[in-house]
Amino acid sequence: MPIRKDKKDKCIDKVIDFGKQLFAAVLRSRTGALSELARLLRFQKGTKGFEREHDRLLPLIKELKDAYRVSILEAMPSMGLRLGIMDDSDIEKSGKTFPKQQIHHNHTKHSFFSGMKVLSSAVYQNGKIAIANSCIVGKEDNKIEVAKKEVDNLIADFLVEIFLFDSWYCKNPLIEHIKNKNKLFVSRLRCNTKSQFDEDEERLDSLARSMPHNEYEHMKINGKSYWIKDLTLNLKAYGESRVVISKEGVYDKPIFLLTNAENFSAKFIVQLYLKRFCIEVFFKDAKQFLNFGTFLCRKESKWDIHFLLTNILHWAIQTKKSISRTVMAIRENIADCLLFINENLLLRKFLEELKKRCQT
Repeated sequence: MPIRKDKKDKCIDKVIDFGKQLFAAVLRSRTGALSELARLLRFQKGTKGFEREHDRLLPLIKELKDAYRVSILEAMPSMGLRLGIMDDSDIEKSGKTFPKQQIHHNHTKHSFFSGMKVLSSAVYQNGKIAIANSCIVGKEDNKIEVAKKEVDNLIADFLVEIFLFDSWYCKNPLIEHIKNKNKLFVSRLRCNTKSQFDEDEERLDSLARSMPHNEYEHMKINGKSYWIKDLTLNLKAYGESRVVISKEGVYDKPIFLLTNAENFSAKFIVQLYLKRFCIEVFFKDAKQFLNFGTFLCRKESKWDIHFLLTNILHWAIQTKKSISRTVMAIRENIADCLLFINENLLLRKFLEELKKRCQT
């Protein structure tokens, strides 16, 4: 019996050691292709060694997620509201070999592209963010239904109190789901959302243009000026709701925030929504420095592992603004990347938790 246990421990150590090397290779890699990761880790060309080691990670995805969840909770600050943030990002891919690949519409560029959509959910507290989950959303999936599951997971696993999301997710099924959980939300409304006045209807952007600027209250948030108006409106799609209008200048286009948080000030509502931007920083950093979108693989299970490892790596090396300076300082040398991985306190605690879970 002890011999079998020793053999199991050695196997676990080998998998964890490979995981550390894989983290380092992701930092060093330019394309994210498994063949490049194998070359960086000096696996012999044409052998199945790297594939074999990589495949050992696939059955451990539950242990990886559980160890990551425990590590996040241990590292989260003890003070401050715990926020849940949801958003999705485009991954352009040519050909028809990637999981759930289809033609998508890019709303910002007003163009179409072939590729994948990835929905990510994050937990944020007092300046610290961790991407809890990332998953590919295809044609057969409903993004709102996927988002509802992410809400449930964020509440159950991380005790999230307030949810932040943009106008694409501002739909009644998701909003009602959050309300039924007795949680709060702050979301951006589309400017063409209609408000009802007796028998008349008016778009929010038209309503804002009709309001004199002196009706807005000037406030400073993080040293920056905002003009804010707090209203209760009868919205055609949502019923009677609290709407906070915010703009950065007299002639700037305002944004419209919908919320069920009645006890928070309008200034605090805007402050909360500004925290949503940190998930945009994650997508930018992960794509530029962690091969979030350049990864090449046909199997969805391997994409799931890749997203999970990317989320863990970003969480471990996050800085106040961007991970760019940290990564740029080490990415030219695989040895420097590996040294950084070995010395990173958060990664060490995560790997210790992973080993403990694999042994039980």
